[in-house]
Amino acid sequence: MNRLFARHTKRQVQSLDGFWHFWTDPDDVGVDEQWFRQLPAEGRRVLVPSCWNNDLGLYDYEGPAWYARTFHSESERVNLVFHGFSGQIDIYVDGMHAASQYGGFTGIEVLVENLKPGEHHLVVRVDNTHNNSNTIPLARVDWFHYGGLFRGVELQELRDVWIKDATIRYTLDHTERTVQLDMQVVVQSFGSELQKDLVVEVNGESLCRVPLTVRGEMTVEIPRQTLSQVDVWDCGHPNLYMFRFALAEDDLQERLGFRNVGVERGRLLLNGQPVNLKGVNRHEDHPEWGFAIPLHLMKKDLDIIKMLGCNTVRGSHYPNHPVFLDLLDEEGILFWEEIPMWGFPEPALADPLTLQRGLRMHEAMVRRDIHHPAIILWGLHNEVDTRTQTAFDLTQAFAERIKSLDTSRPLTYATNRPLDDICLSLVDIISVNKYFGWYEGSKEDWAEFLTDLKEKLRQDGLTGMPIIISEFGAGAIYGDSTFEAPKWTEDFQTDYLAYTLALFADDADVIGSYVWQYCDIRTAKELDLGRPRSFNNKGIVNEYRKPKQAFWKVQELYRRF
Repeated sequence: MNRLFARHTKRQVQSLDGFWHFWTDPDDVGVDEQWFRQLPAEGRRVLVPSCWNNDLGLYDYEGPAWYARTFHSESERVNLVFHGFSGQIDIYVDGMHAASQYGGFTGIEVLVENLKPGEHHLVVRVDNTHNNSNTIPLARVDWFHYGGLFRGVELQELRDVWIKDATIRYTLDHTERTVQLDMQVVVQSFGSELQKDLVVEVNGESLCRVPLTVRGEMTVEIPRQTLSQVDVWDCGHPNLYMFRFALAEDDLQERLGFRNVGVERGRLLLNGQPVNLKGVNRHEDHPEWGFAIPLHLMKKDLDIIKMLGCNTVRGSHYPNHPVFLDLLDEEGILFWEEIPMWGFPEPALADPLTLQRGLRMHEAMVRRDIHHPAIILWGLHNEVDTRTQTAFDLTQAFAERIKSLDTSRPLTYATNRPLDDICLSLVDIISVNKYFGWYEGSKEDWAEFLTDLKEKLRQDGLTGMPIIISEFGAGAIYGDSTFEAPKWTEDFQTDYLAYTLALFADDADVIGSYVWQYCDIRTAKELDLGRPRSFNNKGIVNEYRKPKQAFWKVQELYRRF
């Protein structure tokens, strides 16, 4: 399942999920030997969606791999949608290269034309090779480099014209409950000029009808529309509206909720009211599925997070599955979304390919997810070397790209060098990752640090900017409890989180916290930090979602605050 609602009712859509043929290519000879035309005889069957590292014998494999299957289409043209993959993808149809892209957490759509009705051969090369120069993420990150087609694949058969995309922007007066709608629709015809009527519906009721003369691909500006007596989307009140854009031959549905998000007088405001963020960092990871988290586990994760008393989740450190975002929309839980840019030193930041890839990833993230009301923060990066002019220039470019697409959400990034950071003026909220009492010093150092941070902001002319503690925590091995409470015990983790959460809640300038982290996760072999079990063990539940002692303490405090 790729969304919790049907995006099309007229378009013929078929799932390509299921068994595919699969080959690893450790010597990277497949392109030179033209495997896209004739694949080797030997191979195995794997399921899509899945991560190949969860198949027997492939746990450690990183590099190029090939997938193949056939599909049937009666149409002359199809839109292939790959909802999630690792690294670089190259797509071939009937032996011809159809598309390629670097970065797959937001997927790729591929228009293929001039097909004959019948069977066709689809071959996909995916390469999750990472380096420490310009791949996003780098090789050295604190999560596992799963490979594969880890989200669903769809085949959409197209007729003479289709609705390629739609964007809905709005101005909400939440006190008067009125909305001004500004909508853009991208329509494409194949062949001759076509006369069409574009119908826009909201919750099944007609909103407007726009006559069109469609020539090739064109962007249609819908005349501004007004909705009255709208039900505002809010925490605990997740009111959603279904928009349908329809032609005689095709349609596209989008879902959104109307709410205002902003920063004023040192507070994050949702519909004009201050919000105290009570959150966790969550990776899409499980020992049996990797990134390919099934729907029932997404729902269980969200149920556990709600039980914890959270009103927000940070998607660490990459765009999450659209289905999980749909669940957040439906439950009224807030979300921070970012691209997988973690721990970049200055040389990697200076590589021109890093900027190019980062800009494309930010644009793809915003375009894919702009309609989710749950998303209240766009994150630019995580723990890069923001002491440098190189980082300043890159961060500024990222911020400008996002603002060119969406001005309705504040910007932030997570800094682990806040007292030396020169980029803080580029964002709306200061977000800090620190681990006093775990990697450095003692937990009591947090109080002095917060004083120093506010002095730093005063000197930089940023007094009054809201502060989020975006990462803090301590590791614990599930089931390890002692009277002495040394590091790695559940007792140590519980005491640590009790102290820090109470401290942050008492600080008027701290508007929220995201515990690191929700669940234990596998980590990359390149991260040489002596991780027990090769896991980041700071989860307040373990990798199988069993609660540690700290879970109940965080629940107690989040419900109290």
